[in-house]
Amino acid sequence: MTEASHHDMPKDASASVVARHAAVLQELPFSDTRDFEEASRGFLGSIDHAKIMSETGRVVWSLEPYGFLSTADAPPTVDPSLWRQSRLNMHHGLFEVLPGVYQVRGLDIANMTLIEGDRGVIVVDTLTSIEGARAAMELYFQHRWAARQTRCAASTTGRSGAGTVSTP
Repeated sequence: MTEASHHDMPKDASASVVARHAAVLQELPFSDTRDFEEASRGFLGSIDHAKIMSETGRVVWSLEPYGFLSTADAPPTVDPSLWRQSRLNMHHGLFEVLPGVYQVRGLDIANMTLIEGDRGVIVVDTLTSIEGARAAMELYFQHRWAARQTRCAASTTGRSGAGTVSTP
């Protein structure tokens, strides 16, 4: 193992950055934690660390490397508002948005929305990988209607590599 050069070592925040971050803490209502309550509203369940594996055992997606975000206070080098938003993004799993409308969040860079109808489920945004989409659908069916058919899947972002997702 080689010793890290001085270019690889993290640097301390400069005095101007520390001052700007202190100003942000005064300017914004960080004591108001309603956004954390709202981010977890409707939570039904998730996958540990949002970890999704391919059939060959490759990690396709995982929030485990972002575990450092469990610390409430931002380090001096990070804008406190950005840190807070990143922490909010760590809420992952299946959420009920409204009766009959669900979202899978944090299992991909995109969110999947599922709309329940009388004859099946409409899936809006199928995520960016087959493995992620499959895990999201399995999570949905685990907590909702296992006997429902997916009637329609719509991608709203025009990503390439779309594929078919088998559902239970």
